[in-house]
Amino acid sequence: MDKIIKKCKACPIGCELIITEDKSNPSGFTVEGNSCGRGLEFGINLITKPAKVLNGKVLLKNGSMGHLPVKTTDVVPKNRVEDCLKIINSTEVSAPVKKGDVIIKNILGLEVDVVAARKVV
Repeated sequence: MDKIIKKCKACPIGCELIITEDKSNPSGFTVEGNSCGRGLEFGINLITKPAKVLNGKVLLKNGSMGHLPVKTTDVVPKNRVEDCLKIINSTEVSAPVKKGDVIIKNILGLEVDVVAARKVV
């Protein structure tokens, strides 16, 4: 495996991570460029457990726009992304909605919520 360079999304800093295979490390990988421990974990999980934070839109009733942008509160395994997006895209909510309001609780039993990404009155 060559070096993989990815932007960390574990916190707002957005460090540039350099992930390399390292058989002497218990995880099997080394991560450089992280400013915090969350970046180390994020980098290793990026390789060993492919997953991503999802962004999508739900149908919005009685609001100033037709759709409400939403996002997941944690990563979703890549093999469950399509199923999650089907649920997100078929969900309807009514305004008003505050940023951070839970729109879908525990989607697919993954212990991940889908929350509003903005306020709509």
